[in-house]
Amino acid sequence: MKTYSVQANIRLSASPQAIQAVYADVAHWHLWDPDTRSAQLDGPFAVGTMGSLRPPKGLAISLMVTEVTPGGGFTVQSPVLSSKMTFEHVLTPVAQGVEVMHRVTFSGWARALLMHMVGKPLKTGLPVTLANLKRYVEERN
Repeated sequence: MKTYSVQANIRLSASPQAIQAVYADVAHWHLWDPDTRSAQLDGPFAVGTMGSLRPPKGLAISLMVTEVTPGGGFTVQSPVLSSKMTFEHVLTPVAQGVEVMHRVTFSGWARALLMHMVGKPLKTGLPVTLANLKRYVEERN
């Protein structure tokens, strides 16, 4: 079954641990992610924890943390139209900092429809989110 995804990368002059700390501070994602009005988890930043994210427009979506790698990133999944949106955040140490990759993958029967509906906004939005993350993390260090 074919999946559809959108991805963006950026380099940050920070430690993976500094970026991971910003990721774990879910209540403050809105400070660097313009596609998040609010976000919250119903427990710790750990695999299996459920939560929700409210975008600037539309209804809140539920999410579940499916992977947390200390200093290496995290993944959450959201059910949409009996399909899944998977949001990967991967940190790879490089000389002078970290390569940060954000990827959104659509899977399930509505994957093509989801890609059609939100793929273009994600292609333009992910680089903006990463630039904001860079500024936010580097200003804190």
